[in-house]
Amino acid sequence: METRGNIYLPARAKIRRVVSLSADVKLFTLGGFDGNHRPRAGQFFMVSVMGAGEVPISAASAQGEPLSLCIRKVGKVTAAIHELKEGDILGIRGPYGNAFPSEMARDRDVIFLAGGIGIAPLRPLIQEVAANAKSYGKVFVLYGAKTPEEIIFKDDLEGWAKGTSVALTVDSPDEEWQGRTGVVTGLLDEVDADFSKGVAFVCGPEVMIKASLRELASRGMPEDSIITTLEAHMKCGVGKCGHCYLASKYICTDGPVFTLRELRDIWAAF
Repeated sequence: METRGNIYLPARAKIRRVVSLSADVKLFTLGGFDGNHRPRAGQFFMVSVMGAGEVPISAASAQGEPLSLCIRKVGKVTAAIHELKEGDILGIRGPYGNAFPSEMARDRDVIFLAGGIGIAPLRPLIQEVAANAKSYGKVFVLYGAKTPEEIIFKDDLEGWAKGTSVALTVDSPDEEWQGRTGVVTGLLDEVDADFSKGVAFVCGPEVMIKASLRELASRGMPEDSIITTLEAHMKCGVGKCGHCYLASKYICTDGPVFTLRELRDIWAAF
């Protein structure tokens, strides 16, 4: 998307709503820009604050909803964003990158594996699948967080559980936690799906992604049916700066969504 003919010039987006999802994660709902900024699930934006910088953030809203961005405070730019309030202005460029191939999941068992804030990029696709459950086989949402307090989108998880199979796990339980404990890949043991004919969408920390892709492949899921989205340090988002170049791919323009088969060429040590 170009803004006024300049791909580096951000549009001005007014913050309509800010919701704290955990101690360091906020959901920003935006408005004040045209429909050309409507993303598909998996695409991202370059988000900026004047004087602080610019970072890539995946869209967390479903089609037809106001654009929302789920942002964890981890550095200078995201800390500046977290200081903003309703009515303040964010700069955004995008959407950029490719999207999750949702059409390939039709009539198949679908497994979503998410770790931490990785549930945010998957959220639009989960919303789409959950809203059209009759068009898919069995649907499983497997989500892991470090602690119960770091589980985000709790209301969505409760809603999805009405039409899909939702399972949660944490690394470090507190005294009140009565759910599962352990890594998210352990939840695959409870999945009654046809892995050889199903499709999986994965997002989370890199170590979790790699473990999940290995586990899914070991259970017989085809590499073209195992799909993830990658994060990368990038400056431009449009394949110009080279910061996200990895092996033969630009994460921003060739991705950020990749199949396991594509990643074999990127992760030499996979």
